[in-house]
Amino acid sequence: MARTLRETRLKRGLSVEQLSKRSGVRGWIIREIEGESPSYVPSEGNTALLAEALGVPVGPLLTERDRLIERLPH
Repeated sequence: MARTLRETRLKRGLSVEQLSKRSGVRGWIIREIEGESPSYVPSEGNTALLAEALGVPVGPLLTERDRLIERLPH
């Protein structure tokens, strides 16, 4: 998810701050996602907001998000 988010954001010419303003998702959350924080997985809501702000389908991002959840220690 990190790579998809970062690559799409950069293709759109957006900074983290600009994406934050467009999506309503705080900048630190976007940085956590893009930085592949091992302990942070975005909520479904934030994932949907980011997809909408970037103009991409939410389905693939949610699938990537689910894979992150599967990797978390139980």
